[in-house]
Amino acid sequence: MILSPTAVLDRITGGRGIMAVKYSMVSLVGVVLGLTQLTIYSQFLGWDPVLSNVLSVMITAIPAFLLNKRWVWGSDGAVSFTREIVPFWIFTVLGLTLSTGLVAVAKNLSDSHVLVLSANLGGFGLLWVAKFVFLDKVMFAHLESDDTVAERAQAS
Repeated sequence: MILSPTAVLDRITGGRGIMAVKYSMVSLVGVVLGLTQLTIYSQFLGWDPVLSNVLSVMITAIPAFLLNKRWVWGSDGAVSFTREIVPFWIFTVLGLTLSTGLVAVAKNLSDSHVLVLSANLGGFGLLWVAKFVFLDKVMFAHLESDDTVAERAQAS
């Protein structure tokens, strides 16, 4: 039995280890972008933390989508509105709703910016694994089948 980190990760993720690492890296980029914006809007500009959270999530969703599509799942094709954008935004809105609700609770409990940032992270953290499975098995699943179809067509 091979126990290299990649082999263990592939076993846990059903052969999607590298993809899971890339997805995690994109998530990290999204967290840094989102929390940076949240801090700028709410701390430096003095905006309401809930409004700041909504704006940071909406803006960060664009590079997160493009990085997931092009780098994690390796799709250079045109963006499909119904097959890719709508489902991605549904997950984004779910995360936004969860994180905004938690940010509102945090704001009401305390003036702590750390608590606001933690609430934002908590909302998205709850959906993180479900989003990976959805992106891999549903939203970008067609990419693998499209490649298989293309390979079969070239072989014929």
